[in-house]
Amino acid sequence: MESKRMELKPVGRVIRVQDDGTATLRIDDEYRDGLRGLEEFSHVWVMWWGHRSSRDVLTVHPLRGRVPRRYGVFATRSPDRPNPILMCLCELLTVYPRSGVLKVRELDALEGSPVLDVKPFIPGYDEPEGDVRTPGWARRARRRPRD
Repeated sequence: MESKRMELKPVGRVIRVQDDGTATLRIDDEYRDGLRGLEEFSHVWVMWWGHRSSRDVLTVHPLRGRVPRRYGVFATRSPDRPNPILMCLCELLTVYPRSGVLKVRELDALEGSPVLDVKPFIPGYDEPEGDVRTPGWARRARRRPRD
């Protein structure tokens, strides 16, 4: 199989993650025009690069080891994977287009993580139609509770 190289360029960075579950992202100057209209949405998908992830891992115990059976990384949300492109659905709290700052809630990225993209959550479009099938451990999964 022929290996093809791809180049991803970050559009910004995660500059702060707070204990209360909020995070601050800064979008680079050249991409700030892309923030127009984003403030009209309540939730966004944030995609980032797992710069501290292990790229040689193919199987994991899901939910940070709480599931005894090993699953392939493509069947989990583990940050450790061959191409650590990670994503999270976040509540959008504020958008400051001129400074390129976004404040979101429930981002599970680390400070310094390169942001690859931001997309609005669109109900009906981002939700599958019909029955959804998941293993038992995934149905029991919930976001980490905040103190």
